[in-house]
Amino acid sequence: MRILKFILTGAAAVTLATAAQADELKLAHFASTKYHLHNEMFLPLAEKMAEATGGETTIRVYPGGELGAGPVKQYDRAIDGVADIVYALPGYTAAQFKQTLMVELPGMVPAGVNRTEVVWQNIDMLDKEFRRTKLLGLWTAQEAVLLSREKPIRSIADLKGLKIRVPSKNTGRVVEAWGATPVSQPISQVYTSMETGVIDGVLVDSSVLSSFKLGEVTKYVTRGMNATHSMFMLVMNRDSWESLDDETQAKLTELTGAGMSEGGRVTMANASDRALAAFVKSGGEAIDLTPDAAAEFNAATDALAEQVIVELQADGVNAEAWAAALRK
Repeated sequence: MRILKFILTGAAAVTLATAAQADELKLAHFASTKYHLHNEMFLPLAEKMAEATGGETTIRVYPGGELGAGPVKQYDRAIDGVADIVYALPGYTAAQFKQTLMVELPGMVPAGVNRTEVVWQNIDMLDKEFRRTKLLGLWTAQEAVLLSREKPIRSIADLKGLKIRVPSKNTGRVVEAWGATPVSQPISQVYTSMETGVIDGVLVDSSVLSSFKLGEVTKYVTRGMNATHSMFMLVMNRDSWESLDDETQAKLTELTGAGMSEGGRVTMANASDRALAAFVKSGGEAIDLTPDAAAEFNAATDALAEQVIVELQADGVNAEAWAAALRK
Protein backbone atom coordinates (compact mmCIF):
# COMPACT_ATOMS: atom_id res chain seq x y z
CA MET A 1 0.00 0.00 0.00
CA ARG A 2 1.14 3.55 -0.65
CA ILE A 3 2.43 5.42 2.46
CA LEU A 4 1.92 9.21 2.51
CA LYS A 5 4.10 11.44 4.72
CA PHE A 6 1.24 13.71 5.82
CA ILE A 7 -2.05 13.39 7.63
CA LEU A 8 -5.43 13.82 5.99
CA THR A 9 -8.71 14.36 7.79
CA GLY A 10 -12.39 14.44 6.94
CA ALA A 11 -13.45 13.87 3.35
CA ALA A 12 -9.85 13.71 2.17
CA ALA A 13 -9.17 10.84 4.56
CA VAL A 14 -12.17 8.95 3.23
CA THR A 15 -10.91 9.44 -0.32
CA LEU A 16 -7.49 8.10 0.65
CA ALA A 17 -9.02 5.07 2.36
CA THR A 18 -11.03 4.25 -0.74
CA ALA A 19 -7.96 4.50 -2.95
CA ALA A 20 -5.98 2.30 -0.58
CA GLN A 21 -8.67 -0.36 -0.62
CA ALA A 22 -8.66 -0.34 -4.42
CA ASP A 23 -5.05 -1.52 -4.29
CA GLU A 24 -6.12 -4.84 -2.74
CA LEU A 25 -7.59 -7.23 -5.29
CA LYS A 26 -9.98 -9.91 -4.05
CA LEU A 27 -9.42 -13.41 -5.50
CA ALA A 28 -12.27 -15.82 -4.76
CA HIS A 29 -12.43 -19.58 -5.09
CA PHE A 30 -14.76 -22.30 -3.81
CA ALA A 31 -12.29 -24.89 -2.50
CA SER A 32 -10.60 -25.26 0.88
CA THR A 33 -7.24 -23.95 2.01
CA LYS A 34 -5.88 -27.48 1.49
CA TYR A 35 -6.76 -27.40 -2.22
CA HIS A 36 -3.72 -27.86 -4.46
CA LEU A 37 -4.36 -24.74 -6.55
CA HIS A 38 -4.91 -22.63 -3.44
CA ASN A 39 -1.41 -23.44 -2.25
CA GLU A 40 0.40 -23.86 -5.56
CA MET A 41 -1.24 -21.17 -7.72
CA PHE A 42 -3.37 -18.62 -5.86
CA LEU A 43 -1.18 -17.90 -2.83
CA PRO A 44 2.03 -17.81 -4.92
CA LEU A 45 0.36 -15.39 -7.36
CA ALA A 46 -0.53 -13.12 -4.43
CA GLU A 47 3.03 -13.26 -3.12
CA LYS A 48 4.53 -12.52 -6.53
CA MET A 49 2.15 -9.62 -7.17
CA ALA A 50 3.01 -7.97 -3.87
CA GLU A 51 6.71 -8.41 -4.58
CA ALA A 52 6.45 -7.12 -8.15
CA THR A 53 4.62 -3.95 -7.09
CA GLY A 54 6.51 -3.31 -3.88
CA GLY A 55 3.30 -3.92 -1.95
CA GLU A 56 1.37 -1.20 -3.78
CA THR A 57 -1.03 -3.73 -5.31
CA THR A 58 -1.83 -6.88 -3.36
CA ILE A 59 -4.11 -9.87 -3.84
CA ARG A 60 -6.12 -11.27 -0.95
CA VAL A 61 -7.31 -14.83 -1.47
CA TYR A 62 -10.81 -15.72 -0.24
CA PRO A 63 -11.13 -19.55 -0.16
CA GLY A 64 -14.07 -21.78 0.60
CA GLY A 65 -16.76 -19.60 -0.99
CA GLU A 66 -16.22 -16.72 1.44
CA LEU A 67 -17.45 -14.25 -1.18
CA GLY A 68 -20.34 -16.48 -2.25
CA ALA A 69 -21.04 -20.15 -1.79
CA GLY A 70 -20.73 -22.74 -4.54
CA PRO A 71 -18.73 -22.91 -7.77
CA VAL A 72 -21.58 -22.42 -10.27
CA LYS A 73 -21.91 -18.65 -9.76
CA GLN A 74 -18.18 -17.91 -9.71
CA TYR A 75 -18.15 -16.38 -13.20
CA ASP A 76 -21.07 -14.11 -12.28
CA ARG A 77 -19.13 -12.90 -9.25
CA ALA A 78 -16.40 -11.68 -11.58
CA ILE A 79 -18.91 -10.00 -13.89
CA ASP A 80 -20.73 -8.34 -11.00
CA GLY A 81 -17.57 -7.24 -9.19
CA VAL A 82 -18.25 -9.26 -6.04
CA ALA A 83 -14.63 -10.36 -6.47
CA ASP A 84 -11.91 -8.82 -8.63
CA ILE A 85 -10.55 -12.23 -9.69
CA VAL A 86 -12.30 -15.59 -9.61
CA TYR A 87 -11.39 -19.22 -10.17
CA ALA A 88 -14.15 -20.93 -12.14
CA LEU A 89 -15.05 -23.63 -14.65
CA PRO A 90 -16.25 -22.53 -18.09
CA GLY A 91 -18.44 -25.66 -18.08
CA TYR A 92 -20.69 -24.23 -15.38
CA THR A 93 -21.65 -21.40 -17.76
CA ALA A 94 -21.41 -23.44 -20.95
CA ALA A 95 -23.64 -21.16 -23.02
CA GLN A 96 -21.03 -18.40 -22.64
CA PHE A 97 -18.09 -20.61 -23.66
CA LYS A 98 -19.31 -22.86 -26.47
CA GLN A 99 -16.15 -22.48 -28.54
CA THR A 100 -13.76 -22.70 -25.60
CA LEU A 101 -15.35 -25.90 -24.33
CA MET A 102 -14.81 -27.74 -27.60
CA VAL A 103 -11.37 -28.49 -26.14
CA GLU A 104 -12.99 -30.87 -23.65
CA LEU A 105 -14.15 -33.36 -26.26
CA PRO A 106 -12.28 -36.56 -27.11
CA GLY A 107 -10.72 -36.29 -30.56
CA MET A 108 -10.77 -32.49 -30.67
CA VAL A 109 -7.03 -32.30 -29.92
CA PRO A 110 -4.64 -34.99 -31.22
CA ALA A 111 -3.54 -37.60 -28.70
CA GLY A 112 -0.37 -36.66 -26.84
CA VAL A 113 -0.72 -32.92 -27.54
CA ASN A 114 -0.68 -30.53 -24.57
CA ARG A 115 -4.19 -29.04 -24.72
CA THR A 116 -3.33 -26.07 -22.52
CA GLU A 117 -0.38 -25.18 -24.71
CA VAL A 118 -2.29 -25.39 -27.98
CA VAL A 119 -5.11 -23.26 -26.52
CA TRP A 120 -2.67 -20.49 -25.62
CA GLN A 121 -1.03 -20.67 -29.03
CA ASN A 122 -4.42 -19.67 -30.42
CA ILE A 123 -5.82 -17.69 -27.48
CA ASP A 124 -6.79 -14.65 -29.59
CA MET A 125 -9.49 -16.79 -31.21
CA LEU A 126 -11.33 -16.84 -27.87
CA ASP A 127 -11.45 -13.03 -27.44
CA LYS A 128 -15.19 -12.89 -28.16
CA GLU A 129 -16.10 -15.38 -25.44
CA PHE A 130 -13.92 -13.69 -22.80
CA ARG A 131 -14.80 -10.11 -23.75
CA ARG A 132 -16.75 -9.49 -20.53
CA THR A 133 -13.74 -10.25 -18.33
CA LYS A 134 -9.97 -10.09 -18.46
CA LEU A 135 -8.66 -13.62 -18.99
CA LEU A 136 -5.74 -14.38 -16.69
CA GLY A 137 -5.57 -18.16 -16.90
CA LEU A 138 -7.11 -21.05 -18.82
CA TRP A 139 -5.99 -24.67 -18.51
CA THR A 140 -7.15 -28.27 -18.71
CA ALA A 141 -7.20 -30.98 -16.09
CA GLN A 142 -5.80 -34.44 -16.61
CA GLU A 143 -8.00 -36.74 -18.71
CA ALA A 144 -11.15 -37.74 -16.86
CA VAL A 145 -11.72 -41.18 -15.37
CA LEU A 146 -14.90 -42.87 -14.20
CA LEU A 147 -15.44 -42.99 -10.44
CA SER A 148 -18.12 -45.48 -9.41
CA ARG A 149 -19.87 -45.86 -6.10
CA GLU A 150 -20.70 -49.57 -6.10
CA LYS A 151 -20.47 -51.13 -9.53
CA PRO A 152 -17.13 -51.82 -11.25
CA ILE A 153 -17.05 -50.49 -14.83
CA ARG A 154 -15.12 -52.96 -16.96
CA SER A 155 -17.01 -52.49 -20.24
CA ILE A 156 -19.31 -49.96 -21.84
CA ALA A 157 -22.22 -52.31 -21.12
CA ASP A 158 -21.64 -51.85 -17.40
CA LEU A 159 -22.72 -48.20 -17.70
CA LYS A 160 -26.23 -48.97 -18.89
CA GLY A 161 -28.81 -47.46 -16.57
CA LEU A 162 -26.26 -45.66 -14.37
CA LYS A 163 -26.48 -41.98 -13.44
CA ILE A 164 -23.12 -40.26 -13.94
CA ARG A 165 -22.37 -36.75 -12.73
CA VAL A 166 -20.87 -34.41 -15.34
CA PRO A 167 -19.45 -30.87 -15.07
CA SER A 168 -20.50 -29.59 -18.49
CA LYS A 169 -22.79 -30.12 -21.48
CA ASN A 170 -20.01 -31.68 -23.59
CA THR A 171 -19.11 -34.13 -20.86
CA GLY A 172 -22.76 -35.04 -20.67
CA ARG A 173 -22.79 -35.86 -24.37
CA VAL A 174 -19.85 -38.20 -23.87
CA VAL A 175 -21.66 -40.00 -21.06
CA GLU A 176 -24.81 -40.29 -23.18
CA ALA A 177 -22.78 -41.78 -26.03
CA TRP A 178 -21.57 -44.42 -23.57
CA GLY A 179 -25.15 -45.34 -22.68
CA ALA A 180 -25.41 -43.76 -19.22
CA THR A 181 -27.55 -40.87 -17.94
CA PRO A 182 -25.66 -37.63 -17.32
CA VAL A 183 -26.48 -35.59 -14.21
CA SER A 184 -25.25 -31.98 -14.13
CA GLN A 185 -24.05 -31.05 -10.67
CA PRO A 186 -21.37 -28.82 -9.10
CA ILE A 187 -18.43 -30.68 -7.58
CA SER A 188 -19.30 -29.37 -4.11
CA GLN A 189 -22.50 -31.49 -4.10
CA VAL A 190 -21.04 -34.71 -5.46
CA TYR A 191 -19.87 -36.26 -2.18
CA THR A 192 -23.38 -36.28 -0.71
CA SER A 193 -24.91 -37.46 -4.00
CA MET A 194 -22.47 -40.36 -4.19
CA GLU A 195 -22.90 -41.25 -0.53
CA THR A 196 -26.69 -41.33 -0.75
CA GLY A 197 -26.92 -43.02 -4.16
CA VAL A 198 -28.45 -40.05 -5.98
CA ILE A 199 -25.76 -40.68 -8.58
CA ASP A 200 -23.84 -43.86 -9.35
CA GLY A 201 -20.59 -42.32 -10.50
CA VAL A 202 -18.64 -39.33 -11.75
CA LEU A 203 -16.67 -38.55 -14.90
CA VAL A 204 -13.87 -36.32 -13.63
CA ASP A 205 -10.10 -36.11 -13.20
CA SER A 206 -8.87 -38.18 -10.28
CA SER A 207 -7.60 -35.24 -8.20
CA VAL A 208 -11.08 -34.96 -6.63
CA LEU A 209 -10.54 -38.29 -4.89
CA SER A 210 -8.51 -36.26 -2.41
CA SER A 211 -9.38 -32.59 -2.91
CA PHE A 212 -13.13 -33.16 -2.50
CA LYS A 213 -12.75 -36.43 -0.56
CA LEU A 214 -14.56 -38.49 -3.17
CA GLY A 215 -12.23 -41.39 -2.46
CA GLU A 216 -14.31 -41.96 0.67
CA VAL A 217 -17.45 -42.70 -1.37
CA THR A 218 -15.83 -44.36 -4.39
CA LYS A 219 -14.99 -48.06 -4.71
CA TYR A 220 -13.74 -48.21 -8.29
CA VAL A 221 -11.93 -45.96 -10.76
CA THR A 222 -11.99 -46.92 -14.44
CA ARG A 223 -9.49 -45.54 -16.94
CA GLY A 224 -8.15 -46.26 -20.40
CA MET A 225 -10.84 -44.82 -22.69
CA ASN A 226 -10.72 -41.53 -24.58
CA ALA A 227 -12.57 -39.25 -22.18
CA THR A 228 -12.89 -35.52 -21.54
CA HIS A 229 -10.51 -32.84 -20.25
CA SER A 230 -12.31 -30.35 -18.00
CA MET A 231 -11.30 -26.72 -18.35
CA PHE A 232 -10.56 -24.21 -15.59
CA MET A 233 -10.11 -20.46 -15.72
CA LEU A 234 -8.94 -17.47 -13.72
CA VAL A 235 -10.78 -14.34 -14.86
CA MET A 236 -10.80 -10.74 -13.69
CA ASN A 237 -13.57 -8.17 -13.50
CA ARG A 238 -13.13 -5.84 -16.47
CA ASP A 239 -13.49 -2.63 -14.41
CA SER A 240 -10.99 -3.90 -11.84
CA TRP A 241 -8.50 -4.58 -14.63
CA GLU A 242 -8.99 -1.18 -16.23
CA SER A 243 -8.58 0.56 -12.85
CA LEU A 244 -4.96 -0.62 -12.71
CA ASP A 245 -2.32 1.65 -14.21
CA ASP A 246 -0.33 0.47 -17.23
CA GLU A 247 2.66 -0.60 -15.17
CA THR A 248 0.58 -2.71 -12.80
CA GLN A 249 -1.32 -4.28 -15.68
CA ALA A 250 1.99 -5.22 -17.29
CA LYS A 251 3.21 -6.86 -14.09
CA LEU A 252 0.00 -8.85 -13.60
CA THR A 253 0.12 -9.92 -17.26
CA GLU A 254 3.67 -11.16 -16.80
CA LEU A 255 2.66 -13.24 -13.79
CA THR A 256 -0.38 -14.85 -15.45
CA GLY A 257 -1.28 -16.02 -18.96
CA ALA A 258 0.26 -19.04 -20.66
CA GLY A 259 2.99 -19.64 -18.07
CA MET A 260 0.70 -19.62 -15.07
CA SER A 261 -1.84 -21.74 -16.98
CA GLU A 262 0.73 -24.42 -17.72
CA GLY A 263 1.62 -24.38 -14.05
CA GLY A 264 -2.05 -24.96 -13.25
CA ARG A 265 -2.20 -27.89 -15.64
CA VAL A 266 0.89 -29.49 -14.12
CA THR A 267 -0.34 -28.87 -10.58
CA MET A 268 -3.64 -30.58 -11.33
CA ALA A 269 -1.98 -33.49 -13.13
CA ASN A 270 0.34 -34.08 -10.19
CA ALA A 271 -2.57 -33.86 -7.76
CA SER A 272 -4.47 -36.43 -9.86
CA ASP A 273 -1.56 -38.87 -9.79
CA ARG A 274 -1.13 -38.48 -6.02
CA ALA A 275 -4.84 -38.86 -5.35
CA LEU A 276 -5.19 -42.02 -7.43
CA ALA A 277 -2.14 -43.58 -5.78
CA ALA A 278 -3.57 -42.79 -2.33
CA PHE A 279 -6.95 -44.21 -3.35
CA VAL A 280 -5.41 -47.52 -4.40
CA LYS A 281 -3.22 -47.64 -1.30
CA SER A 282 -6.31 -47.21 0.89
CA GLY A 283 -8.03 -50.19 -0.73
CA GLY A 284 -9.80 -48.73 -3.75
CA GLU A 285 -9.56 -50.53 -7.09
CA ALA A 286 -8.22 -48.90 -10.26
CA ILE A 287 -9.55 -50.71 -13.33
CA ASP A 288 -7.56 -50.46 -16.56
CA LEU A 289 -9.79 -51.28 -19.51
CA THR A 290 -8.68 -54.03 -21.85
CA PRO A 291 -7.87 -52.86 -25.40
CA ASP A 292 -11.13 -54.33 -26.66
CA ALA A 293 -13.18 -52.66 -23.94
CA ALA A 294 -11.47 -49.30 -24.51
CA ALA A 295 -12.14 -49.61 -28.23
CA GLU A 296 -15.88 -49.93 -27.54
CA PHE A 297 -15.87 -46.74 -25.48
CA ASN A 298 -13.89 -44.89 -28.12
CA ALA A 299 -16.04 -46.05 -31.01
CA ALA A 300 -19.09 -44.65 -29.24
CA THR A 301 -17.61 -41.13 -29.20
CA ASP A 302 -15.61 -41.15 -32.44
CA ALA A 303 -18.14 -39.01 -34.30
CA LEU A 304 -19.00 -36.70 -31.39
CA ALA A 305 -16.43 -33.99 -32.06
CA GLU A 306 -17.51 -33.60 -35.67
CA GLN A 307 -21.16 -33.46 -34.65
CA VAL A 308 -20.44 -30.64 -32.20
CA ILE A 309 -18.45 -28.72 -34.81
CA VAL A 310 -21.34 -28.85 -37.27
CA GLU A 311 -23.90 -27.83 -34.65
CA LEU A 312 -21.88 -24.93 -33.29
CA GLN A 313 -20.95 -23.66 -36.74
CA ALA A 314 -24.66 -23.53 -37.60
CA ASP A 315 -25.21 -21.67 -34.32
CA GLY A 316 -22.80 -18.90 -35.34
CA VAL A 317 -19.77 -20.16 -33.42
CA ASN A 318 -16.40 -20.13 -35.19
CA ALA A 319 -16.15 -23.87 -34.60
CA GLU A 320 -14.49 -25.05 -37.81
CA ALA A 321 -11.60 -22.59 -37.59
CA TRP A 322 -11.11 -23.28 -33.88
CA ALA A 323 -11.06 -27.05 -34.45
CA ALA A 324 -8.57 -26.63 -37.28
CA ALA A 325 -6.30 -24.57 -35.02
CA LEU A 326 -6.48 -27.15 -32.23
CA ARG A 327 -5.60 -29.96 -34.64
CA LYS A 328 -2.87 -28.13 -36.56
